[in-house]
Amino acid sequence: MNILIAGGTGFIGQTLVSHLLTQNHTITVIGRSTEKIKKIFSEKVVALSWSTLNLEIIKQQVLIINLAGANIGEKRWTPSQKQEIIASRIHPTSRLAEYCAKLGKQAPDLFNASAIGIYGLQKTEAQLPNAKDEFTPINFNEAPDFLAKVARLWESACQPAIKAGVRVINLRFAVVIAQNGGVFKKLALPFYFGLGGPIGSGQQAFCWVSLIDLVRAIDYLIYHKEVNGPVNIVSPNCLQQKTVAKIIGKTLKRPSFIPTPGFILKLIYGQMAEELLLKGQHIKPTVLVNSGFTFAYPDLLPALLVNTATTFR
Repeated sequence: MNILIAGGTGFIGQTLVSHLLTQNHTITVIGRSTEKIKKIFSEKVVALSWSTLNLEIIKQQVLIINLAGANIGEKRWTPSQKQEIIASRIHPTSRLAEYCAKLGKQAPDLFNASAIGIYGLQKTEAQLPNAKDEFTPINFNEAPDFLAKVARLWESACQPAIKAGVRVINLRFAVVIAQNGGVFKKLALPFYFGLGGPIGSGQQAFCWVSLIDLVRAIDYLIYHKEVNGPVNIVSPNCLQQKTVAKIIGKTLKRPSFIPTPGFILKLIYGQMAEELLLKGQHIKPTVLVNSGFTFAYPDLLPALLVNTATTFR
């Protein structure tokens, strides 16, 4: 199968590409730097730049997976960084969706990254709030917070393809967990110095998914053509952040009782701390589960202990 992947050099993309190569697919990775693509994957993939992408290349594909977008937690959310976060997602998505729209029913399937932030942040309480899923109504004309705005604009950019009858799946990712990279390294850092513990109140919802299950879910969706539209890529077992801290401490065999005050995080990171660290939402993977998908790592502790690199070797 010919598969075009945008954002294939990122944390998720590299693991996904490596897995799909083991399934004997022909992979084209598109990005700003073909040199970077070749350095990572050598001659195993076709390296393509955005400047050379055209309709003929799109015609040759069976599937497009778009993961392109600036890291949302890398820098403080200044006005310019917010614009970069949005533009780096909307521009590639719009271009791919418009190409697919021109081909209509003959277009490749389009799997486009999104995020569970699309549902908006929920109030932090003593217990987890009521869960939301793909059937929860969303008003795409407004957004209660920045992360919701980003995701709603992102999915709206797919509309030309959807209206043309293309099979579009919006991959609504939760926080991606892996032993060898991603957010776990940042979450684990204070634990190595004996300073680990709950963030803020510790009561905020923390939805996550193992990188292994994320890749498995995408692979599953390739062949389950009956699934269409938004799909939550999230573990069925959402936790409160204080529970996450205990599990990380257990994983690293480090103490996990020293809290990080929310006001300090707000001083350092501003709005980013409020939305990424101090608040959350409770989301369920209803579409995946109802379609028959089974999670290999529905619980956080085993997900932190497994080595992703050896799993997809």
